[in-house]
Amino acid sequence: MTFDSFKFLSVEQSGGVTTVYLDKPPANTLDNDLYAELISLSDQLDADGETRAVVFASRHPKIYIAGADIKRMKEYRFEADYVDGVIARVRQTLGRIELITKPTIAAITGYALGGGCEFSLCLDFRFMSRGQARIGLPEVNIGIIPGGGGTQRLPRVVGYAKALELMMTGVYLDADEAARIGLIHRACDADQTIAEAQKFAAQLAAQAPVAIALIKKCLRESIGRTYDAGFAVEKEHCKQAVLSQDAREGIGAFVEKRKPHWVGK
Repeated sequence: MTFDSFKFLSVEQSGGVTTVYLDKPPANTLDNDLYAELISLSDQLDADGETRAVVFASRHPKIYIAGADIKRMKEYRFEADYVDGVIARVRQTLGRIELITKPTIAAITGYALGGGCEFSLCLDFRFMSRGQARIGLPEVNIGIIPGGGGTQRLPRVVGYAKALELMMTGVYLDADEAARIGLIHRACDADQTIAEAQKFAAQLAAQAPVAIALIKKCLRESIGRTYDAGFAVEKEHCKQAVLSQDAREGIGAFVEKRKPHWVGK
C-alpha cells in the first residue's frame, strides 16, 4: 500500500514494520493540522496489509512531541464552548491512535511532555533514550490539568498513587526513572532507541496478526470491568482467534515442526 503524502509525517516500511516520523518543526506541537494527518494515517495503517507493527519516532532528536503550543494558548477564547472543542479534538485524535489494530511503539528520543506524554500513553509500548530525553505531565505548572486523557491513562500504567504524584508535582522523568516506575518499557542508549524499537516491532510483526490484534483489543475492552465481564470479552476474542485461518496455520505448523506462514485472517 502507498501511504498518502503528508506535510508533517513521513512513513518508512521494512519487513512488516512501519516507522512513522513526526516532522513538524520546531517542536512537533500538536494542532488541528497534525491531528488531521494522524487520524488519516491511523486509518491507512489499519487498512495496510503490509503493516504488522508501527513505530512512532521524531525527526528532531531533542523533541519527541512537545504537546500544545503554549504561546498560542494565549490566543484561546477562554469560553466553555471553545475549550470544549479543543479538548474534543485532541481526545478524538489520541483515541483513534489508541485503537490502531496493530501494535504501536513510541521511540522517544527527546522531550515528551504534556500532550507528548499523552500521545505516548496511547501507544502500546514506550522505548526512551537515556540522556536528555524527558517525559511527564507538567500541566499543573501553568495552572491546568491534562486534557488528552492523561488523567485516565497514566494511572492505568503506573498506578493511582504514582500518577497523582507525577501530575501534582509536574516533574519530568528521565528514561531510567520512567522505566523504574513502569511508565516506559525500555530505557535505551540515546543512539539506539529507534533501532531498538524497530527490532522489537519486528519481533511483534513476526507473530500471528489476528492473535496480536485480539490480545490488544481484549485488554483494552476489559480494563475497568468486573472479572465476569472481562472473562466474557476474553471468551469472544478467544473464539475469534481459534476460528481464524492463522490458528489453523499455527497449529499445523507446530505439529509439522515448521515455521508458520501467517495470513492475517
